[in-house]
This record gives sequence, C-alpha cells and structure tokens, in this order.
Amino acid sequence: MNRNISTKFWVMMIFFLVSACVTVNIYFPAAEVRKAAEDIVKDVREQQPAGSEENSSLSPTSWFFSVAEAHAASELTVSNATIRQLKARMKKRFPSLAPYMARGLVGEGLNGLLTIKSLAGLGLKEKAKLKKLVDAENKDRMALYRAVAQALNIPSSQLSRVQSIFAQQWQKTAPKGTFIEIKPGKWVRK
Repeated sequence: MNRNISTKFWVMMIFFLVSACVTVNIYFPAAEVRKAAEDIVKDVREQQPAGSEENSSLSPTSWFFSVAEAHAASELTVSNATIRQLKARMKKRFPSLAPYMARGLVGEGLNGLLTIKSLAGLGLKEKAKLKKLVDAENKDRMALYRAVAQALNIPSSQLSRVQSIFAQQWQKTAPKGTFIEIKPGKWVRK
C-alpha cells in the first residue's frame, strides 16, 4: 500500500514539474515597434511627425524638460548605424518610386513590401528601372525589419509581426493612387 502511494506521489510530482515548464511567455514590444515604424516611415517619406512644429526647438517651453522626458525619448528611438544607412538609401529612392506608386503601378503589401501591380504603359527601359527600384527597396526594407527586431531584442521568429506593423505605416503614408493590400490578395486604390 505504501509503495502504491509512493508511486502515485512521484508520478504526480513528475507531472507537476513537466506542466510547470510548459508555459513560456514571449513578450512582443508592439508599442515600441509601432513608434519606430512611425518615426522611420515619416523620416523616409519626409513627413512631419504628428503634432510637431517646425520651430518647436525655438519655443520657450522647449528649453525646459525633465530628465525623465529625455530618458523616455531615448528609450523610444530605435536607431543604429545600420538603420540610419538603410533609411538614407530609402529616403533617396522614394522620390523615384513615388510617381509609380501614384500611378497605381506599385502597391504596398500587407507584408511591408512593395509589389509591382502593373507594367502597362512602360517601355522596356522603364520596366527594368521600376523592377530594379522595387527590388532594391524590398531588400532594404527586409534588412530594416531585421535591424529593428535586433535593436529591440525581438526573436527572428517574430519578424512577420514587425513587418505587419511597418506595413500599416507604409500604407498610411503612401501617395494617393497607390494600391494598398487590405486582405491577402485584395487590393484597393488609395
């Protein structure tokens, strides 16, 4: 009888220990990624961040800020040499891409990448130029997503979530006339 109770006790202990080890909580910093995406996309597309004034550094109230505000600002800024290089290339490339986007030839996908929607009306040289622009942009965007994930200590298994958050910002700031993917395979013109 004692042996039977002892066996049951050990079986229950093993079961308890195994079940206790199963719960794994992976924190995904969605707010930080969203803030980084907003800042990066607005910088690339040369748009003023919401609520910012051009001469805000000249206003008297901007001369006084607390250490907590400065610390919070540094926490929310995701940047390193790689991210700055990628942003600079994308910023330089955007004026060349914007007309194609506005004409509806290039769309913003749900995965945060550009898609060529049509090559109609383009000559051979222009088709090759557009393909080269889109390929270079998508390559830089993927590198950007990996760099942001690395800067925020996000595992590579969560990269698609980073892409999805960035996709929302790219779509939001896309030029009028750009195709936007609203559901997988369903595109609408902005």
